[in-house]
Amino acid sequence: MCSAFPRMIRQFTLLGAALLSAAALPALAQKTGAKTKLPADLTYADYKWPERKARLPITAADESQPAVILRDFTAHEYAYAGERPVTYTVEHRIIRVNTDDGIERYNKIYLPIEGEVVQLRARTISPRGQVVEVAEKDMKELKDGDGSPRNYRIIALEGVEKGSEVEYVYARVSGADYFGREWLQNTVPAHDVDFELIAPRSVTYEARTYHGPEAKVDTLSGSKRRLRVQLTDVPALRDEAFAHTAAQRMRVEFKLAYSAQRGRTRLFTWNDASQLVYQQVWELSKDEKKAVEKFDKQLGVAASLPVEEQIRALEQAVKSTINVGGGSYQVAQVVGTRTASELGMARLLAGLLRAHDILHEVVVVSDRSEVPFDAEFDTWNQLDHYAFYFPTTKQYLAPGRPDYRYGMIPAEWTASKALSVKLVQLGAAESAVGTVREVPALAADLSPSDLDISVTFAPALDKATVALTHLMGGYQAQAIQPFFPLLPADKRTEALQALVKSSVPDATFKSLDVKNGEAGRNALQHPFTIAATVESAAVLDRAGPKYLFKVGELIGPQSSLYQQEERKLDVENSYNHRFNRTITFDIPEGYRIRNLADLNIKADAGPADKPVYYFHSGYQQQGRKVTVQIEESYNQIYWPKKDFEAFRNVINASANFNKVVLVLEKGA
Repeated sequence: MCSAFPRMIRQFTLLGAALLSAAALPALAQKTGAKTKLPADLTYADYKWPERKARLPITAADESQPAVILRDFTAHEYAYAGERPVTYTVEHRIIRVNTDDGIERYNKIYLPIEGEVVQLRARTISPRGQVVEVAEKDMKELKDGDGSPRNYRIIALEGVEKGSEVEYVYARVSGADYFGREWLQNTVPAHDVDFELIAPRSVTYEARTYHGPEAKVDTLSGSKRRLRVQLTDVPALRDEAFAHTAAQRMRVEFKLAYSAQRGRTRLFTWNDASQLVYQQVWELSKDEKKAVEKFDKQLGVAASLPVEEQIRALEQAVKSTINVGGGSYQVAQVVGTRTASELGMARLLAGLLRAHDILHEVVVVSDRSEVPFDAEFDTWNQLDHYAFYFPTTKQYLAPGRPDYRYGMIPAEWTASKALSVKLVQLGAAESAVGTVREVPALAADLSPSDLDISVTFAPALDKATVALTHLMGGYQAQAIQPFFPLLPADKRTEALQALVKSSVPDATFKSLDVKNGEAGRNALQHPFTIAATVESAAVLDRAGPKYLFKVGELIGPQSSLYQQEERKLDVENSYNHRFNRTITFDIPEGYRIRNLADLNIKADAGPADKPVYYFHSGYQQQGRKVTVQIEESYNQIYWPKKDFEAFRNVINASANFNKVVLVLEKGA
């Protein structure tokens, strides 16, 4: 979890000692091989792997997979180390690796950086039954240069071969966590999956399982309570197009909900989170307020401007002068060093907005492509990123994302619920109140990718001149527009040519221009636009006395959905978007085209009078001039799998147009 909000939870404890007295818990150093012992009264203090000399049996279906997980056991137990609340974790994995890819994925042990490893054992069992226990001193630790994630140490195991089992057990102790997440599903099949959460009866943890069975609650002894999820078999997570597969991965979320000290008062509610947002974003020290005032004067944004102009100007000034990443959240340091964390950007911009009396709310969002926001389960683990909402304009802004501008936030933060927090005045005191509500997605027309193409055939029909204008706005521009000005000049040309060549692969460039490629452009106001004139020999093929005009390829490669397997997931698009395309050409003198009707394609999904997805193509002919019009739109994020066929037809309609070839033959 790399989000700003959970990190700050560790720095601010709303309920202090009344919860678990853990606010000042020091970080425990990571020490592999330390002599620390697990307390004898822990449930799994004596957890050991079974002694064996042979691999576990697997099915023929499992043998066909790159790897299969045969044991996946995790137990978190919350207890006290003296006066300090801590978490003891025991994990046990057994993985059969069947291919080189399986070996590459599973010949490593991932150890969380946080906390202290107090026990670590690993072994391999070869197909011949050779058992090799790997001593800690022989384990190779991979460094950052090998691509290790920041929040893990990676221990590599040498000598793993196809058909081997990789097995490891480790135990660690870390600071008590009020929120947690455990993944129960992987990209390979798993068996004997067991998750346990054990805590003293003086505190109550709640859990919610997603895409799997509910956690069961039982009592281990008079002083302990256990939440448990047991699964005999978990299928591999299968990727599907037009869905956020990772968000459908089986997982369990858990949180501290009650403590004996607080009775039936629920802990860490959305209201509590709203108060924390107030402290994090709006509560500035005297020095920070002075820094905001000084910085505001330097920016020189007039308070007399219309509200939207002020917002745009403040955002542009901050994002063009402050670097995001690795910086402080303290505003004075942000202004002084010109470097900020995501939270630091939110605090600075919030301070400037307040200085200009611009009404705004702080919206804390999750990324629905990874963990969709669940309003019914108030775990703060899903509060990942900050956005601002402006009630007077009904627009959003992402303060910590320099690649976005007012009116657009990352698409994965939209079409989902979020915690929206606004300032309130209680007499002389200031506070905040939060509500969970939907963050709407932008309409399809705000994210266009439009093509205007004119084709002129050479008299000899050996080539054609193609004049092309490609307009990209909103999210359709997001992949290139913010980063284009950062590229060297030669790379900019390469990027533009690559976009044109998606329509005309063999393009010989006669001219190439770009509009709105400057830094800081707002993709909603200033669409990224490429204009090019190219020559192409490939747009026409000769077939005896006839010529084949590959008009369908001019719209570029299209997605298709010809899968035979049963659809498992609902459709979920990243964002709404549309394509308007116009292609014009003159039929050469002395030729005719008999199959112009092939240009007529229609597919709709949704209400007949107002479909939410559609592909419509057709043509008009005036004399020798033919104008092809194509309208394609996706204006709804979610679509049920029970109606998948209708969505598939729209997607495949564009792929079918891609294949349209017009036949030019002699004739009037």
